[in-house]
Amino acid sequence: MWLHLDLTDTRARPFLQSLATQAPRALPPFAVEALLERAEAPHLELREGVLSGAVPDFHHDDGAEPDPQRMGLLTVALTPALLITARRHPMRATHHRGIVAMPGAGPAARWDSILREVLAGVGRCGAGIAAQLNRIEEELLRGEDDRRAELSGLRRAALLLHRRIEPLALAYEELAEAPGGWLEAAGHAPALMERRLRMALRVTQGLQDRGRIAQDELASLVAEEANRRLLVLSILTALLLPPSLIAGIFGMNTTDLPGTEAAGGFWWALGAILASAVLALGLMLGLGILGRRRR
Repeated sequence: MWLHLDLTDTRARPFLQSLATQAPRALPPFAVEALLERAEAPHLELREGVLSGAVPDFHHDDGAEPDPQRMGLLTVALTPALLITARRHPMRATHHRGIVAMPGAGPAARWDSILREVLAGVGRCGAGIAAQLNRIEEELLRGEDDRRAELSGLRRAALLLHRRIEPLALAYEELAEAPGGWLEAAGHAPALMERRLRMALRVTQGLQDRGRIAQDELASLVAEEANRRLLVLSILTALLLPPSLIAGIFGMNTTDLPGTEAAGGFWWALGAILASAVLALGLMLGLGILGRRRR
């Protein structure tokens, strides 16, 4: 049997508490506490033959694709005869698995299908991130550097996916080392699920690595553009420095300045300014400063 409860319904808490207090007891108290808790991170434990805790899932919105920034936690308690899941927001995996008929499937097999649906959502989300990274990488190879905001969002999405899946993979690694005998026999193999979770982790880690490399390439392009602008500024400064020096000399309010008494002194000063600029330009050309090509 599978029961899926909405914890925002005021009747859910009394019902779950009754499962631990009324005879015959369907759940131990710690399993009820796990179902009712407001967990902040995924976790699972197998205790007294009951698998309980919280697992990540995507929020369910009609027609919306899985979004790493819209994920929540689905609480669970699993016994050989009963599967109870609870949530405070509609979840994608339980919605999709709830509308699929599974004749003869027991609670453990149902739980296995829910986790596989979660991983399918992770795969779809990862494929979407990978497609966007492909497009950004192609643009970076063309020298375009205007995708900083989108790249930062993709890196954050990949990080959120990894953070959600990693605790679950660690929990199933422990379950695989000391599995409950009834889980695998009932249709939920911890070792197989641990391998699937590890594969999902490798995908999210690969997305993070690609995002980091793209970010480094983007930073390199930005730095290169800044260096080009600094080079232009430096060249202009070098060209204008000698004329500025000459203009400053002739602007001094002192006696004995050449050309102050003779006719045509202004034109001599202007010629000296232009000659100094041409001399500076020739010097930079001779040193190869203006002729260097970007490698």
